Amino acid sequence: MQQRYTLLFATVLLIQVGSKGQGFGELDMNDIRFRIFANGYIGASDALSPENGFEVPQGNGTSALYAAGLWMAGTSGGGGLHTAVMLYNADPTEADYFPGPLRIDGTGSTTSAMAAAHDHVWVVDRTDITNHLAYHQCVDNPDCDVAVEFPGGYNAPASIVEWPAHNATTGYSPYLAPFYDVNSDGNYDPDAGDAPCVLGDQAFFVVLNDNLTPHLASGGLPFGVEAQVMGFVYEGTGPALANTVFLRYHLINRSVNTYEGFRMGFFNDFDLGCPMDDFLGTDPSRNLQFIYNNTDIDNACQGAEGYGPQPPAMGMAILKGPLMDANGVDDPLTNNLPAWNGMGFGDQSTDNERHGLSSSMALNRPDFSTVTDPYLPMHFSRFLNATWPDGTLLTYGEDGYSFDVGALTCRFVFPGAHDPVGAGTSGAVQAPWSETMPIPPTIPDRRAITGMGPITLEPGEHVDLLFAYVYARAESGGAFASVGALQARVDSI
Repeated sequence: MQQRYTLLFATVLLIQVGSKGQGFGELDMNDIRFRIFANGYIGASDALSPENGFEVPQGNGTSALYAAGLWMAGTSGGGGLHTAVMLYNADPTEADYFPGPLRIDGTGSTTSAMAAAHDHVWVVDRTDITNHLAYHQCVDNPDCDVAVEFPGGYNAPASIVEWPAHNATTGYSPYLAPFYDVNSDGNYDPDAGDAPCVLGDQAFFVVLNDNLTPHLASGGLPFGVEAQVMGFVYEGTGPALANTVFLRYHLINRSVNTYEGFRMGFFNDFDLGCPMDDFLGTDPSRNLQFIYNNTDIDNACQGAEGYGPQPPAMGMAILKGPLMDANGVDDPLTNNLPAWNGMGFGDQSTDNERHGLSSSMALNRPDFSTVTDPYLPMHFSRFLNATWPDGTLLTYGEDGYSFDVGALTCRFVFPGAHDPVGAGTSGAVQAPWSETMPIPPTIPDRRAITGMGPITLEPGEHVDLLFAYVYARAESGGAFASVGALQARVDSI
């Protein structure tokens, strides 16, 4: 049996994984144990560490997500197609991302040594930060007795001492992970009372890039984008927070290229217990893509533990999408995309409008070549834009692929009744469309793709994104009742 590692006292969890030598870290507060690797891969490990990467409830052996990661696509001035994707993590042909930051000289380049130096995921608890700040405030306060307030003495934990606030290598940004700079000298010095600055009550920080080596997963040109990622959870004061993991992605274009039609999104291989009885859905009004069981009992299959009776639902919601390109006006709130499910429209402010969910797609394993795994750069780009790999647009109804040239095109797969204004069908309101049992009754292993954009990504531009993985399980009413419970939690979040 493989040894199981858990986080204790907010220490960093690092192991060597396969031949890629990547560390990983976990959030393990509340009901979810969530794992991310140093290259941004989320989810289950390889054969050296076969436990679930998204275990919920903790300790139950059940998982709602097998694998996930960021996708990007766009074109540069020379007409080249740039793509960066994360699929799985078994070998270099499945990931276009690598640990570490990029140079800031416009080349957007890096080295293997820099990748190795950042082959870590740094994890910290807010209680440690609070205690650290309190100790140094006491030391600096003549009215505070350190011996009374800290009778056992104090040593800063490794999670604070080793926080990656700086990169001292010439040619890179000197600042990485955010920190409290108590004396405002610009340096991270825990001995002087400086401490990590994080979101939530437990958080991780990881920095990654798409430009260490050629892209073997997508085959597209690299961007030269650096991603600074903070995942975080709140110590649950209620079931919504206790069953949610937040992800903040801060993207920086370190290249000299301007990328047109830049789209980004998330690949999610949702496996809700048994992966062969799941249905996929989209709630574009909530910027949510989700998975639920097609029967009221989720039995074990293919080595995966089932959830049993009254199975849950789980999904990813976009809480903060990318800013639209500036146009100097307050774009009005309408029933069209991106205004319908975006942010900042019609609020008396200019150029603060953000995209919501722009598209959602589903790909199957196994299935015929057009709706299964992409393998060319154009395929990945099209999946981020509600288009099948052969160039056929997503169509409304059945499985979303139609040979009828007159079929109604759409932006969201399986939206149910959650697009009442027809935002995803150019204003043509349709009857609800949800996934149904195929004939013959073999459920494919569904993978989900969300899309956001397009935007123009300028050299040096920063893009700030926020997502939430939310899990819910209704007490009764069958499998689909858990979708309603999930939507209520997303509203709460």
